[in-house]
Amino acid sequence: MDLRTGVAIALFIAGPAGPVTAQVDARLAAYTGRNASGYFAPLVEAFRSNLNSGLFHSAHVPRAGFHASLELNGMATFFDESSRSFTAVTEGDFLPTQTTQAPTVIGNNDAVFVEGDAGTQFAFPGGFDVDHIWFACPQLRIGSWRGTEVMGRFILYDAGLSDIGESTVWGLGLRHNVSQYFAFLHPVDVAFAVGYQDARLEDENGQDVLKSDIFTAGLHSSVELGAMCPYAGLSVNWFDMGLEYVFEEEIGLDPFRLDFEYDAELQLTLGIAYRMGGMAVYGEYNWADQSSLATGLSVTYPFNNRSATP
Repeated sequence: MDLRTGVAIALFIAGPAGPVTAQVDARLAAYTGRNASGYFAPLVEAFRSNLNSGLFHSAHVPRAGFHASLELNGMATFFDESSRSFTAVTEGDFLPTQTTQAPTVIGNNDAVFVEGDAGTQFAFPGGFDVDHIWFACPQLRIGSWRGTEVMGRFILYDAGLSDIGESTVWGLGLRHNVSQYFAFLHPVDVAFAVGYQDARLEDENGQDVLKSDIFTAGLHSSVELGAMCPYAGLSVNWFDMGLEYVFEEEIGLDPFRLDFEYDAELQLTLGIAYRMGGMAVYGEYNWADQSSLATGLSVTYPFNNRSATP
């Protein structure tokens, strides 16, 4: 496995990396120390934001009876200008130690150079000029037992590199109908939700290159207004990610590992769904440390109309 694995960590999130992988070794070999976290941070945060999107488009959970909803979500995070650079510090034996603004992994392609003693230079490599990342996520929702349903989602992505395997993202969640206990909430639906998501990227030997865990707990709400269904949610998210890459032998650097751990993050979701019998289309915006958009299509069985909190 070579250093392309390091970029696959980020680019399997965004979709096919294509020609980017040919530039990986030269650009990332400089980042084996404290600069590495700042360099990768925008993609890591966008990954977290995307996975916390598209989790629901209605808070309605029937008290009883079978229902199943097959959903296809598209999530996207768009990077602002502040995400394209970070404060980098010269590493190793370079003197004097200096700080400068350097591109992140999603920043512009141009390297940044600083001058040192005796005419030496330190190069901070450029990024890959990424404006946004997105991916599609199918999920299935099944219920209901005493107002409780289960949701599962799964993503399988092949990074297209011979020395690493496929990446997988899977998640499970539970939602419980809260509004069934409070008649005064009618016609508003309210549900309490918890969820867990796991993301992995493995090398050809089955060893983890990327491992990420996300836990979410929150309240969902919605109201039926004819065919329209505005919805909102407030959640708390816990996220950590570890990634590791191994350089080619000729580079002569030891394997390198990065760990990203974040404090609990609040997220506000606002969206609207349009229902056509058993089908619905929806779109939402998620406000968090790194905000994201999501849109989707769902097909629900049985194909019947209903009022909120029956």
